Amino acid sequence: EILSRRLSYSLVWFPGSADMITRMRCATFVLLVIPLHTNAVIDKFEGKCEKLFNPWLRARYMGLFWPSTSGPSVGKSYILKYEYQEFFANQPAWLEEYFDHKKKRAKIKAVSLGVEFVDIYDFAAQTVTSYKARKPSTSGWDPQTQDECGIYDIKKFRSKYLHMGFPCAPKHSKTCKMPTAEQALRYGGLYKYSLKRSVIDSSTRNIKSKLYTACIEDEFLNGTYESYYYWGGKDLSFPFPSGEKEMPVYVEQHGKYWNQTKEHDYRTTKNIPWYQKDPPFSDDMFQIPPSMHCHSYTKLHKFPAMPGSFSFTQEEIGFTLNSTGFLEGGFSPLSLKRIWYSNNLTYARVDMKPSQEDKVGPILKNVKGINGHVSIVLDYTYDLAFLAHSANDECQILPIDKDFFLCNGEGNKCEKIGREKLFGMTGNLSYKGKYKESGIEGETWSRLEVDEKNPKIKSRHEVSFQAATPQVESNSARKEFIPIQQADYREKISEEQDKQEFKQEVRIINYYEFNRTQPELDVYVKHPCLQRYKSKLYTLEFDGPGLAETNKARFLPQLWKAIKNVCKPETMLRFELLDLRSPVWISEKVVYMRILDPFKKNETKTDTFF
Repeated sequence: EILSRRLSYSLVWFPGSADMITRMRCATFVLLVIPLHTNAVIDKFEGKCEKLFNPWLRARYMGLFWPSTSGPSVGKSYILKYEYQEFFANQPAWLEEYFDHKKKRAKIKAVSLGVEFVDIYDFAAQTVTSYKARKPSTSGWDPQTQDECGIYDIKKFRSKYLHMGFPCAPKHSKTCKMPTAEQALRYGGLYKYSLKRSVIDSSTRNIKSKLYTACIEDEFLNGTYESYYYWGGKDLSFPFPSGEKEMPVYVEQHGKYWNQTKEHDYRTTKNIPWYQKDPPFSDDMFQIPPSMHCHSYTKLHKFPAMPGSFSFTQEEIGFTLNSTGFLEGGFSPLSLKRIWYSNNLTYARVDMKPSQEDKVGPILKNVKGINGHVSIVLDYTYDLAFLAHSANDECQILPIDKDFFLCNGEGNKCEKIGREKLFGMTGNLSYKGKYKESGIEGETWSRLEVDEKNPKIKSRHEVSFQAATPQVESNSARKEFIPIQQADYREKISEEQDKQEFKQEVRIINYYEFNRTQPELDVYVKHPCLQRYKSKLYTLEFDGPGLAETNKARFLPQLWKAIKNVCKPETMLRFELLDLRSPVWISEKVVYMRILDPFKKNETKTDTFF
């Protein structure tokens, strides 16, 4: 009987279709086709599996005809690592299962002949991330598998690489609920196992084990098979490497499954060296490699909406990686910038320590001797920018270049850059997952571009955000997103005779001190450049209640807007409201203001406004 079992062959199948089996044979023959050699002595079930009703009637009668003995508990979550074997294959496969029931996520990974196949299930988001990668890759960045990842709707997902997976429970529900650990392992719960006997032989690695058997009616597989679980370790004086005192060391299952009305053989074995019950999990266990991009085939993850106005600091660094994944020349700090952005105003400001690229770029290329910090303020409705240079205390008024990084870059003039473009949130970005960037937990989106002229040149763009709930700015519980990082990876493979060389140029922008509130008007109108410009001091007197004085912080910006509507200057950067006073010797309110001289010869003269 043992010899006949060794010579019999069958094909294993999990939920899917007959077409999937064809794809498995074509796409992953190496992984799925494995010879089965077992030394385990399999006892007959005395006809229990054979004598059940037709397969479409069996589920309702499961567990009603024979008594069961409660075996070891598998808990609610687990980590399982094992050597997987089945018929029609010439190589074994190493598999790992991560089942985190608390956070509604699971992962199954298989490695065979240097190729890693991974499916990551997110039952909370109703998505599956599936990818393959070479193991080990030539470096931490593997350009050949860069576009081998996809994110799918969990109900529509059919793995391209693995015919195993975690079923939806119940099977025919509209949404895919996470199964229990018992359903995933086909052990415990509704699967009634009986203690058969104690076993110690080569199949259990000479570990004294207890054999539990059951006839499984598998609604997910649509099959019936005999299941043998060998649990060892309870009588040992030392724990297993995983830290458990008892664990399944060997599993064998064989029987039949039905695809519609066609019957197929089913036979698998698992040689298990590692098992953990209810272990701690980290987010890293359920993430794709940081260097990989995933194409999104689902719209379940929406891109974050940024607040309308904000200010932040960004640090830009650059470096190059060689084919071994090591740095060439170390890190290069490029620039440091502090940026103010207002959605309801036409102004923007940046204080920065410019990079060499910035110095020869738009606006700054017209200034000589920049060796320190500069500050630039601009009005998008005006065609001049105002630059203050800390090194020589100079103020320069320069034409705005539409290619300046705070401009949209389209059209014939500088138009206000959109929030999405400012943070790299443009293009066909796909949700990647949750990662730690600069030590901060956030969510990442990525985009992959291939050079049309040279397909060996690829560029990967990524943006990462942190979720935060507003405390002061909003009374709603809606989550706002703040930026963590923006990164660009340019990868190139050069060929010289029989040698290939891989290099990756990396630029990273890290964000700090992100403030979601509206910048004060003084940030723009009290710019250092404007403070030193020639001006005249005026007073505006009017009768008004004490309410104006007690609400000065709100009154002055409203007065500033009224002056804009009435006077209609070329740019309101010429007006600075200094203060509001109520002298005791007069009844009027007094506003002190500066009006700057025209920046151009043909502009409205100062005295014309009054």
